[in-house]
Amino acid sequence: MTSKQETTGYLLAFIQGLKDGGLTKVVISPGSRSTPLALLLFRDPEIACYIDVDERSAGFFALGLAKGVAKELVGLLCTSGTAAANYYPAICEAKETNHSLVVLTADRPPELREVGAPQTMNQQELYRSHVKKFVELAVPEGSESMQRYSYWQGIQLGYTAQQTPVGPVHANLPFREPLLPDLDFQLEQSFKSEKLTKSETVDQSIPELAKWVEKNGLLIVGNEVSVKEAQMLIQLAEGLGWPIIGDPLTNLATCGRQSENYLKHAELIFASNKLKQPEVVIRFGRLPVTKNVLLYLQKLAIETTTFVLVDEQEQWQDLLHVTNYFLPFTISAFCQSALAMTSLEKQKDSSWLKGWKQAEKIAQVVLQKEELIQGFNESSASLKLSELLQSNEQLFLSNSNAIRFVDRYAMSSTTSYSVFGNRGINGIDGIVSTAAGISAATTQRTYLLIGDLALFHDMNGLQMIRSLRLPVTIVLLNNNGGGIFSFLPQKQLDKTDFTPLFETPLSLDFDKVADLYDGQYVKPTSLAEFECAIEKSRVTDSWTLIEVAGNQDEPVHLWQEIIAEYQEKIGEINE
Repeated sequence: MTSKQETTGYLLAFIQGLKDGGLTKVVISPGSRSTPLALLLFRDPEIACYIDVDERSAGFFALGLAKGVAKELVGLLCTSGTAAANYYPAICEAKETNHSLVVLTADRPPELREVGAPQTMNQQELYRSHVKKFVELAVPEGSESMQRYSYWQGIQLGYTAQQTPVGPVHANLPFREPLLPDLDFQLEQSFKSEKLTKSETVDQSIPELAKWVEKNGLLIVGNEVSVKEAQMLIQLAEGLGWPIIGDPLTNLATCGRQSENYLKHAELIFASNKLKQPEVVIRFGRLPVTKNVLLYLQKLAIETTTFVLVDEQEQWQDLLHVTNYFLPFTISAFCQSALAMTSLEKQKDSSWLKGWKQAEKIAQVVLQKEELIQGFNESSASLKLSELLQSNEQLFLSNSNAIRFVDRYAMSSTTSYSVFGNRGINGIDGIVSTAAGISAATTQRTYLLIGDLALFHDMNGLQMIRSLRLPVTIVLLNNNGGGIFSFLPQKQLDKTDFTPLFETPLSLDFDKVADLYDGQYVKPTSLAEFECAIEKSRVTDSWTLIEVAGNQDEPVHLWQEIIAEYQEKIGEINE
């Protein structure tokens, strides 16, 4: 057996292990040292391969694929050196949001490390605690025992990535030359292994639940949940007679089920100092995007409020350090158990819920003021976009202002559509690439609401949208810089400090960006033109960039006016 055949057999066994472990999609950033594995993956008819030459973009594109409807296991492959380092931001996000990636980095063999060989660096445990597992495979050999070893490494990487808590894993693969595999070689030995999954009939009883459901409580959802899960959570809230809170990524507003129990405008409602204290707070995952909910929870008396955290990933991320009960259940399992103990007729008209409903109605009245609805600005465009989406479409919200505008202004929708975002670490890098990955995974029309800094950070992601001809419409909120800082204390700084460090104007012509990547470009000047641009983007053969021109002070002033008006109206009710 030649060295080419040894490498080929070893890697074919490894790939079979990956497939048996659940891998069906791989994003490849081509390079020399990764040649043998890249070629064999690319030629495997059971694996869908995406080619992305920019590793940083590729990492987030793979994350987007993993965020697809099936929450698939996705692979990443790159050559040696700094190529692997460029995966780091996406791996960090995948770790924090529990998405399964198998990161495969090619490397020089041991004898070429730390001796001055080109394109070589220390790739051992490169991603440290941001991956669940790291393994360096042995240099390929052709024996049957080494093929079995290779297969076993592949399958356990796939299984480990998908085990609770779900997250990325990393394998470093050293290769000696020659790097071209024997493409005619076939394995004589077949390998097969099956994993027994955890039983779905485990007793899900919660002894304390019967006491909780009889009390006055609050449901808080902070994770990116599916439309189906959102519907179950709203059903639970109605059954309990409790209000429920969640930001846009929870899909509570876009699951097609409108409910008076859902407090859509939490940032306004929880700014009040006269809110009642619940006896029970049940949280699902992280806290929502609005800081006012966090501040409200911090003020609750822990002696009289019971805090419950439901987390199927079993990571127990409690920012407040107050949780009394940690429950390792899925949303579905918990909702079914709780609903079995509730009575909708008994709870739906409770005085506890009445005050919360009233606060939500006042918030809606204030937010429907003419200046917001009729004027054309970043805030109204974000609101209009949320109203225009259809049931076969999806929305990706960038961080900073984009997600906050939708959280603040959008109403609950009768149309059911999915909302996504990267809220693990809340960074603005990789947003375009992640949205592209989601679009590729679902094949649905995807709308991306994004600011100019975030688009600038990830313009290379437009290449995947272009090359794959993905049905993507980008709505660009261009306030020429970091508009989020105008809402923050840094705005108090002298302009000589604020402008270069936080305002950070780019002064880019984004029509040229659209042209570079073969996209359609529109810059509407009214809500009517904006709506027309959205409608046209649905039928165009290429992707579309819709630029909404704004300035950094306008959203701040508008929001301050809304807060003042809400406080005045809610004060009149409380008097």
